[in-house]
Amino acid sequence: MTDPPEEITVTVDGGTLPVVDLLTGRGFITGKSGSGKSMTASVIVEELLEHDLSFLIVDTDGEYYGLKEQYEVLHVGADDTCDATVGIEHAELLATLALEEDVPIVLDVSGYLDEARVNDLLEAVVRELFVREKKLKQPFLLFVEEAHEYLPESGGLDDLGERLLQVAKRGRKRGLGICAISQRPAAVDKDYITQCNWIVWHRLTWNNDTDVVRRIIDADAAESVETLENGEAILMTDWDERVRRVQFRMRETVDVGQTPDFSEASVPDLKPIDSSIVDRIEAVSPWDTAGEPDTGEPANSDDGSDSSDEHDDAGTETETQTESDGSTGTADDSRTSTRSATDSNHGTAAGSNHGTRDHLLLELGDMMVYLFGVLHSKGVRVTDSVRHRIRSTAGPESSGRTASTARTGPLSHRLLFVALAVLGVLLVAVLIL
Repeated sequence: MTDPPEEITVTVDGGTLPVVDLLTGRGFITGKSGSGKSMTASVIVEELLEHDLSFLIVDTDGEYYGLKEQYEVLHVGADDTCDATVGIEHAELLATLALEEDVPIVLDVSGYLDEARVNDLLEAVVRELFVREKKLKQPFLLFVEEAHEYLPESGGLDDLGERLLQVAKRGRKRGLGICAISQRPAAVDKDYITQCNWIVWHRLTWNNDTDVVRRIIDADAAESVETLENGEAILMTDWDERVRRVQFRMRETVDVGQTPDFSEASVPDLKPIDSSIVDRIEAVSPWDTAGEPDTGEPANSDDGSDSSDEHDDAGTETETQTESDGSTGTADDSRTSTRSATDSNHGTAAGSNHGTRDHLLLELGDMMVYLFGVLHSKGVRVTDSVRHRIRSTAGPESSGRTASTARTGPLSHRLLFVALAVLGVLLVAVLIL
């Protein structure tokens, strides 16, 4: 790997961005659809590839694999165009490839149908990057397209959103940067935007979005952002006090994400990735290292906090204790097997008794339901009769007698109550036995 440059050139007039600040910072590229935001992200990525600098892109629309026209990029996801299909069980390997082997990765999530599966996969990958960078401290940039879906301003953040915000707040000291990309700045979590040290504002016209520009820069910038041409942007950074109006250059690789027209679409030949990398990905089992089905939790239990070393020490003690207890495992297993066989014999007899009792309970329950239905039916008829008598009989005295009759009910009505009570007692007795 060659020594990285101090700056990369991204604008038509030779404007540059400092590499280390870019890779380890918190960026935001925004603009309405068609204004050039994804083009700008691609230009930055091309410059990183040109200098052998790795990254990981969360591609929500399958528009970045065109980079493979000129560069060896690992394109993974669930689409037919991908080099390999990945799931949450690949999170550790993807982090290893990206950080330790400098493999640029496009994680294409456009082919997944299950949103929960996508979120679990992304949370696991971002978590692995964050945890590993605590020790590696290698400048590395994570791009996230459609950031308003993962870092929403309203509705609260899920585990993935909290993880991305953690990277924004604490990733810099580890060398892990993040660049969120969205066409709706008003819909992106303001806690994220306020953490950014570089922002690219492409054309915005909706009032809620221009209000964000007004709050962060000023009213003049909010007016200017509405008149920007495609690829033109307002650039603000912490390393330059000026707020500049710039024109980003066009990408050099094929733009597979451009709006289709009636012309015949053609995709050029793409550079293949090293087959050994694909083989390693395909060799990963959908079962985790502990031999249990994947539950959606990353295998590494470190949550990325600064207290992870304490967790590691505790884990070492646990492993030591487990090894020391291993010698008694065989005897315990033998006793467990014998006890299980004995319990099985008792269980057969007990199961028979339970089966008889369950049958009685079922019969009693059916009888109670039947009697309750009869009782309810008679009660309805009695009530209707009383109402009719009240309407046809004048005088409070007659009404009082009718109400008394309704309360007392016919003899058959009372007998049903008694039968229902007896069945209830029998049911309780069976349950006790």
